[in-house]
Amino acid sequence: MEEDDMTPREAAKRLCLELDRFGLKTLPHRHGKIVITKGKQSQTVMLRPTNDEGNGAFHWFWVWDGFRTDGGVEADRGPKMGEEADFARRIHNVMEIPAMGDVSA
Repeated sequence: MEEDDMTPREAAKRLCLELDRFGLKTLPHRHGKIVITKGKQSQTVMLRPTNDEGNGAFHWFWVWDGFRTDGGVEADRGPKMGEEADFARRIHNVMEIPAMGDVSA
């Protein structure tokens, strides 16, 4: 399915299905936010419009706890909507990194 044919809701659903193939659990939230878990680890991503191409294209964003902000979050841009299979693979690879202090890995 091409990006032009996909709604943000369909993209979020597609990402959840792709993540399921890697055995990752997903908890979709409102407004394109998805929390992904594997054991005790979690990663949040969100789908947001960007205006880089002047057409309001949507991009996925990684959401991190804000270490440089007071209790806020930071977001780093990921791939464009329509690239959910590749983004799921990237998320899986990040989730494979053992958490700090995890001696079971």
